Amino acid sequence: MIKKIIRNLVYNLISILIPEISILKMDIYWSGLANRKHNVKSKNIKLFKPYNINNAEIGSYSYIASNSNISYVKIGKFCSIGPNFICGWGIHPTNGLSTAPMFFSTRKQNGHSLVSSDKITERKEINIGNDVFIGANVIILDGVSIGDGAIIGAGAVVSKDIPPYAIATGCPIKIQRFRFNKEQIEKLLDIKWWDFEENQLIDVEKHFWDIDKFILKYYE
Repeated sequence: MIKKIIRNLVYNLISILIPEISILKMDIYWSGLANRKHNVKSKNIKLFKPYNINNAEIGSYSYIASNSNISYVKIGKFCSIGPNFICGWGIHPTNGLSTAPMFFSTRKQNGHSLVSSDKITERKEINIGNDVFIGANVIILDGVSIGDGAIIGAGAVVSKDIPPYAIATGCPIKIQRFRFNKEQIEKLLDIKWWDFEENQLIDVEKHFWDIDKFILKYYE
C-alpha cells in the first residue's frame, strides 16, 4: 500500500512537470508489456521483449523476436523466429455440438465448466527443428512439426507438418520448393551440423556458400 501511494505521488508529480505522460498511460497497455516465462528450458538464446513463453524448450543460439506468445513447443538450435510469433494455444473440436470449452474442458476458460473430465486432448506439443527460419506474423497450430532447415514465410498459418529444408508460405500453408536437392538434404540431415562442437562451427561459416564442399568434408 505504501509503495502504491509513493508510486502515485511520483506519477502525479511527473504529470505536472510533463503533462504528455498522461497520454502514454492511456494509450499503452503497460501490463501487456510484462515479460512472462514459465517452465522454459533454454541455454544461450536471445528473447526480444515483450514475450510470453510457457512450457517450452529452446535450443542454443536460437532467437525469438518481439511480441512472441508461445507455449507447448520444442524449438531446436540455431532457429531464427520473427516478431508476433504465436503457437500452442489449444484445440477446439469441430465435430461436437458446440465449440465452447465449457462443454468439453475442465479448464474453465470462460469461468465455467459443465464437465468432470476433459473430452479431448486440448494441447499437443509443437516441434520445430534446428536451423529453422520463421518470418514475421506466423501462427503454428497445435501438434504440428517443422523439419530441420525449413523456412516459413511471413504471415503463414502452419496447419500441417512441414518437411526438412522446405520453403513454405501462405494461408493455407503450401510448400513452394526445397532449399537443396534430395541428396544434399539427406546428407545434411545425417551430418547434423547443429550438434557440432563449438570449434567446428567455424566450418559452417567457412563453407557457407559451398554446400557440396561442406558435405564432402563431413559426410561419411
